[in-house]
Amino acid sequence: MRWIVLVPAAFAAAALAACGGPKVPMHSGYKTDTAKPWKKPKVLAFDEKGEAKSDGDLSYRDYRRARWFAVDLPANGELSVKLDITPPGDAVNEDFDLAMEVLDPGFRVISKSDLEEQDAGELAKAKTLVDLRPGRYLIHLYLQGRMDLAEYELRLAWKRTAPAEIKTSFPSEVEFVKPLAMVPPKDDTPVTYRPPQPIVSRITVRKQPKPEPDKPKVQTLSARITAIVIIDNKTQLTIGRGTANGAADGMKGAIKNIGFTLTGCTETRCKAILSATPDQVRAAGDSVVIMP
Repeated sequence: MRWIVLVPAAFAAAALAACGGPKVPMHSGYKTDTAKPWKKPKVLAFDEKGEAKSDGDLSYRDYRRARWFAVDLPANGELSVKLDITPPGDAVNEDFDLAMEVLDPGFRVISKSDLEEQDAGELAKAKTLVDLRPGRYLIHLYLQGRMDLAEYELRLAWKRTAPAEIKTSFPSEVEFVKPLAMVPPKDDTPVTYRPPQPIVSRITVRKQPKPEPDKPKVQTLSARITAIVIIDNKTQLTIGRGTANGAADGMKGAIKNIGFTLTGCTETRCKAILSATPDQVRAAGDSVVIMP
């Protein structure tokens, strides 16, 4: 029972220790997300001996994660870069490292030292860059851990050297030109020679006929036969559609294959005279189609 009581107490002490520990910064180490410190580097000038130096400190937590320097090489030469690092006492994590990289005038990294290199974690770093052309070179120092802070001393040394000799196999490996065709100094083409006439091919392109426009569809009216009577040996129909519904005198109509013309139209009905018999009309049905 005593062991059961002591275990929660141990966990509580660990939790209190964790809450009281240092807080990890959640920012990027720069004052703003749009900061571009490489555009305003600190320019280091060489003295008479061709040396330059600078020192300072960096702190990720205080938004001072990196420092940019620039050196202007007046001629071809060799540049030595030495970096001495002083970490913050004994409270240094295992992955502590102050990284360094050198960029040429084209902003290409030509030398670097970070956690991926062999000198990772070393407090004294040295790089020697040879056969450098004239121009401005950038030196970038930056902390890699969010809890890191360090002091540094940067020392540079430059000396003039002869331009690197570019080795080439030209022209020893270039093949000789093969024998060319002999051209007489005077044109020996016969006077009667006439160049062949080119064959002209004619291509006839036939125009496609334009498609005929679609004919508008005829809107028809439908109606029913309401009465069939015989007058003067002819069949007279009464159709249940008049002028109020679109029908009018002179319109053509049909019952299947039996055609007729509307006459005597009123608002509600029209009449039509057919040569067919009443039996033929009844056999055709009572549906009438009227074409306006």
